[in-house]
Amino acid sequence: MGNLKIEKTLNEAGKRNVVVVDEDYNIVEEITLFLHYLEEKGHSENTIEGYSRDLKEYFTWLNEVGLKFYEVRKADMFSWLEYLKTKVGKTDKEKSAKTKNKYMATIASFYRYYEVIGGFVTENPLTYKDDSKNRHFLVQKVSRKDMGFNFFRVKEKKSVKGKRLTREQVEKLYQGLEMLQSDESLNARNQLLFRFLYETGCRISEALGLRIGDYEIQTKVGVIKVKEHDPLYHKDHNIKSLEREIPVSRDIVFAIEDYILYHRPDDGKHLTIFVNHETSPGQYMIRDTITKLFNKLSEQVGIKCTSHMLRHTHGTELTESGFDMRYVQDRLGHNDVKSTSKYQHLSLEAKTTAYESFMRQRRSAELN
Repeated sequence: MGNLKIEKTLNEAGKRNVVVVDEDYNIVEEITLFLHYLEEKGHSENTIEGYSRDLKEYFTWLNEVGLKFYEVRKADMFSWLEYLKTKVGKTDKEKSAKTKNKYMATIASFYRYYEVIGGFVTENPLTYKDDSKNRHFLVQKVSRKDMGFNFFRVKEKKSVKGKRLTREQVEKLYQGLEMLQSDESLNARNQLLFRFLYETGCRISEALGLRIGDYEIQTKVGVIKVKEHDPLYHKDHNIKSLEREIPVSRDIVFAIEDYILYHRPDDGKHLTIFVNHETSPGQYMIRDTITKLFNKLSEQVGIKCTSHMLRHTHGTELTESGFDMRYVQDRLGHNDVKSTSKYQHLSLEAKTTAYESFMRQRRSAELN
């Protein structure tokens, strides 16, 4: 097969696809079938591209050790883990448990697909299943055969809840944007984007895909309309949830209109609200541009900040203010309330305020 690489194609319907090809541009069909299955299940283009990158590395290892994917057994996976450690990505430092598990989850899903369709795989080399027939003595009739588990999964350290920014940090970061650029219009865009993410909790893809007309001003509030546009300008504009309307302050809608009227370059082709100012003025923005902006801002101010941290902060502040989880779920566009539950942890500031209130009540009821 030679060296593998990822290429992007257009199908008959004009939709973008990713494929893994060898050096002669022969498509790796085993991967293509699996990626098509993911597409049929409704996975986003970014997710499918992530799967393709992982499988490209896995099939490169298969070529190196001279195995077909259906010939791999559990004992072979230790060789794959060594390859992952020494030849994939940055090899000068140990890969995190999260990175290893991501690759393993992708490969396990790939084998599960071929287990289901049949004809190739008789054993998933990454999962363990208990085939014991003597289970009559179990109180609960659920075994590892029923659920299975990834034999090679690595225990991940619990992450410190550091995604939430304090109000003071948000203000410093917002002010720090002015120090990044001397151009007034570019500063206006950057500050509006920062404020929009913080005040709406939108995903960066939803903000970048927002178009002129996707908002309105009502009597007391403004409304942001998160919706899918067809055709998309770029895959980074894909929304990951159902379309929804988000109530916002009238002030931020006025700020959007002010930016469009006085600062936004217009190339006559693109209708996204947030556009490029320096390279290709008026063209839609992509995720990589935003990542670079937030990296530069974090370095300038000395506070780590990403677009997702602003979303996380917004969700946490809503829960701290006592909003019902169903409201937070709808506002953030979560399909599952389990995703919303991660915003339930309280900041030290919120816990301190609650404890001070408790102490005041306790003093009023002290025994004499």
